[in-house]
Amino acid sequence: MARTVTQKPITPNNEEFLTASEKWEGCKPPYTSTHMKICVAAAKIILPRVGQPRRSKYERVSYLRIDFSKAGKVTFYAEFPKVMQLKGRKLGEWPEMTLPVAREKALEIAEGGLKAESVHAALEAYRDDLAAKVERLKLSENSFATYSARINRLKLAFGEREIFSDVPYNRLTEILDQWIETRSNNNALELFAELRRVWKFNAPRLCNGRNIAASIPDDYVSSRVQRPTPTRLFTDIESIARLWINVAACSSVHQKNAMRYMILTGVRPINVSNLRWEYVNEEAGEIVYPEGVIGMRGAMKTQKAFRIPITPELGRILSEQREWSDAAPGCNKDYVFLQPRNPEEPFSKRSLDKLMKTYSPEGIVKGVKHDGTVKGKEGAFNTLCRKFLKSNIIALMKEKGYSRSDRREISMLCLHHSNKGDDPMAEHYDFSDEILHEEMALKREAFEAHERSILAQAALVRRRI
Repeated sequence: MARTVTQKPITPNNEEFLTASEKWEGCKPPYTSTHMKICVAAAKIILPRVGQPRRSKYERVSYLRIDFSKAGKVTFYAEFPKVMQLKGRKLGEWPEMTLPVAREKALEIAEGGLKAESVHAALEAYRDDLAAKVERLKLSENSFATYSARINRLKLAFGEREIFSDVPYNRLTEILDQWIETRSNNNALELFAELRRVWKFNAPRLCNGRNIAASIPDDYVSSRVQRPTPTRLFTDIESIARLWINVAACSSVHQKNAMRYMILTGVRPINVSNLRWEYVNEEAGEIVYPEGVIGMRGAMKTQKAFRIPITPELGRILSEQREWSDAAPGCNKDYVFLQPRNPEEPFSKRSLDKLMKTYSPEGIVKGVKHDGTVKGKEGAFNTLCRKFLKSNIIALMKEKGYSRSDRREISMLCLHHSNKGDDPMAEHYDFSDEILHEEMALKREAFEAHERSILAQAALVRRRI
């Protein structure tokens, strides 16, 4: 007949076992060295009889668990209630570690502690922090979408049950090696940078400040992959003049004027699409993109106000758009440039890229395209107008006798790159009306010179045609 195996062995009922059990139960917290010796002796008798490898005593006030093995080994652990969301950990062994030292270490962890949060939870906490920056207008929604996509990629690299504070150095390098092997060079570099930002954000909360990602060499990925270099692509005034002429053939006045506005101002495509009539101050002779304030995003990428002088040709473009808007019932009255097929919507920035490719003359893109993973290789068209405005203004200001540093400063002002408000020494700058007026005068001179050069070149091209 088969023997039945029970889940729990029957407790032997003999005098030695009962005496040992009585002594075990008689030891109550707070424990002393005498208690430890009594429990070790009792555990050596009890555990073999009941078929268990170990038994524990608890000192909950000190967050201490004392583990006794049947061989007489005593180990201290820090153990916390679930509501504290702290990760338990091994502290040491008795008698090398005394009870007072074990209590002190457990309390230290309770105060600063290692939380038992997963890597996935840590990633979501980091994402929530980025979302809060979007709410505070410190991060754009497009940037948040980019970072969020990288966070999703990081989540795929870790298991749902991996504890953030338990992740070892070798685990991170293993993930990096996998990215180097399976991802593009640039993506591997981006994910490595994002991984470091995640660990830097969460280490103070979850690891007592221990940041293992910071220990990874800075060149761990870059030394193993080819770093993508930006393409040195540009265009010249001949090509821009031909583009200016070609867009006259656009089927819609909005297409023609939107393209010419981008050529004259060098603004990003999004700032052609989001140009509102309320930004246009014809009396002051300027277009003012507003800065970001609490509860409202700024119009520009930097969230700072940007003033563009209304040059003669810009004035003609705005006048033509105003006449069209006044004569078209039911169109969107808020935006300057509207979609040709749906005038209730603002002009699409993707349409600008398509128009640029359609109406650009052959060979408009100059420079060398690098093979392999190249930053900007496929997105050159939407930056050609900005690059040309910068180089053209520098050349024109050189002809006017400006110094190299002045030419650089003026080009940065015209591109909205000079941003003194972000300077930590900003309080030392004088933002008086006199200074702002001087900057606006420089921009007006530069934009008008830029405009005249394009129109003059376009006239030469027409005569040749």
